[in-house]
Amino acid sequence: MKNYLIKTLYLTFIFLINQTIGIAQHRVHLKNGSQILGKILNSDASSVAIQTIDQSIWVFTNSEIQQVDTLSQNFGKTTYKRKGFVNYTELGPLAMSNRASNGVTTSAFSFQTTNGYRFNPLLYLGVGVGADLYAVQTFVPVVLSIRGDLSTTSAKIPFYFVEGGYSINATSNDVPTIKYQGGATFAVGLGIKLLFQENNGFLLGLGYRYQESSVTEKLQKSTEVFNRLSIRVGFSF
Repeated sequence: MKNYLIKTLYLTFIFLINQTIGIAQHRVHLKNGSQILGKILNSDASSVAIQTIDQSIWVFTNSEIQQVDTLSQNFGKTTYKRKGFVNYTELGPLAMSNRASNGVTTSAFSFQTTNGYRFNPLLYLGVGVGADLYAVQTFVPVVLSIRGDLSTTSAKIPFYFVEGGYSINATSNDVPTIKYQGGATFAVGLGIKLLFQENNGFLLGLGYRYQESSVTEKLQKSTEVFNRLSIRVGFSF
């Protein structure tokens, strides 16, 4: 299982990098004040078609467009903010095969927002809080988050994250003989940030998530451990 997790983590991360690098950096300024960042697919005398990072294709007539920019290769470097407060807001599935004590497959979905300070590109410290929604239990994790950007030379920035803390068990329980409790939580992973300007960016992350919990039923206490492949999508600002 450990080797399988590492292999899956590596292959998925490479896939995310390849998908990200394939999006050329263009920016369409619309007359209504909006800006669209992505890859120009077609441009002619009547319209412009642009593909954004989520693979959506937008078509605008030339009468709607103010101007189109081709961003330089050092776009990320010239707009990167090396210090300051940053918020990360992310969500995504927690995937792997695992079963609870009652035999239910515990698929999960995770949401987290983290606020903190970037001291330099390699070191960011913050506190995160969120919600992990499993099929049979609900957790509210409170974690210390350590992050860092591994490069600042382009608009495509690889990053790492390490998080640890405690999750409160918020499972709704109508059975008085059963008591749910939370436990330690830990996460580690890698990702790619598509930088728009300064701290603003689109995030794609992949990692490992560990969660402990316990269930007490009729004075008998059992411990459960959830091991998950964490897929995160979100924004920094």
